[in-house]
Amino acid sequence: MRRYVNQMVGTGQLAASAVAWAFFVMLLAPGSAVGGPREKREAPPALVEVSAVLEKMVVTRVELVGTAEPWSETVVASEEAGLVRKMFVDEGDKVQQGQTLCIQDASQLKLNVEAARAMVAEAEANQKRAARELERLKRLYSINSVSKKAYEDAQFEAEAALKRVVRLQVELYTLLDQMKKKVIYAPVTGSVVARHTLAGQWLGKGDPVVTLTVLNPIRVMVPVPERYVSSLNKGDAATVTFDALPGRTFKGVINAIIPKADPGARSFPVRIEISNPDGTIKAGMLGRATLAVGKPHKAILIPKDALVLSGTGKSVYVINDQTAHLIQVKTGPAHGSLIEVEGNLMVGQRVAVRGNERLVPGQRVTVVDSPGSTPAGSLSK
Repeated sequence: MRRYVNQMVGTGQLAASAVAWAFFVMLLAPGSAVGGPREKREAPPALVEVSAVLEKMVVTRVELVGTAEPWSETVVASEEAGLVRKMFVDEGDKVQQGQTLCIQDASQLKLNVEAARAMVAEAEANQKRAARELERLKRLYSINSVSKKAYEDAQFEAEAALKRVVRLQVELYTLLDQMKKKVIYAPVTGSVVARHTLAGQWLGKGDPVVTLTVLNPIRVMVPVPERYVSSLNKGDAATVTFDALPGRTFKGVINAIIPKADPGARSFPVRIEISNPDGTIKAGMLGRATLAVGKPHKAILIPKDALVLSGTGKSVYVINDQTAHLIQVKTGPAHGSLIEVEGNLMVGQRVAVRGNERLVPGQRVTVVDSPGSTPAGSLSK
């Protein structure tokens, strides 16, 4: 009996607890008679910065990667065989056209030149004597005082003496030219990128002495895809930046369009010429060339920051009546910080450029002016 009473008491306690919990839930439930109607709260407007939709005349440009190359590379060779007496330049040196690079030993040549000078002087003396003898016999022959054979022999001796002088002079000039070639000069203004000999080494005729590169102007070789090459012309302007020279932009012109494509990449080499008087741009640097590849045309432009990317594509939020409206767009080429778009946009509309990544369609917004942006009041909604 007692056990039955205890069970009844336990069951009653559980029922009382259930009633109390249900009453508590009713108190918290919205719209309950006990708690009264609960007031609905609306989220505050999102803060956004905006920019105007623009329409401008633009030219489509592409950025292509190329490599800086020297305008020319010259291997300076020895014109005469000989021992290197002195080298005046080393790798990395800048040289001017006509500067001495190397001197070869010419001691034996100097002796040969002196001997040749003496032989020329002797031949000139003999030629003068033969010329005088010819004049003397000519006068005697005119009065029949000498035979015709004697006169003709004198003519032959004079002509032979003159020819001997000419031959010896040519030999002398040849030796002097060889002497001159013992000094090797820079044929162009450039930089020494390789030295092929040292003092004390023997140079054969035609052996390399140094390799010079001309870096002013410098050229940038850019492989241009075949779909763009027909839009380019020799003399077109180009701008080039180099990863090794951050913050600097160099102006150049298209110097040549090589009419032979790389069969693998289907691209044509285009050579851009850039002035490089200080040698700032080095051969081998990676360059990024921007080229105009289209005709001027009108385009709708928005800041790149206005784009919202999602799984369904690209969109922008147009701000109208302080409300964000999502509009799908298609993008085209970029022009600096702006990008061409196609879609249901009108010139002058305001698009969100800051805070747009957190917006949802139909959300209320508050426009915050930013430095450089168009004031909200100056644009029609």
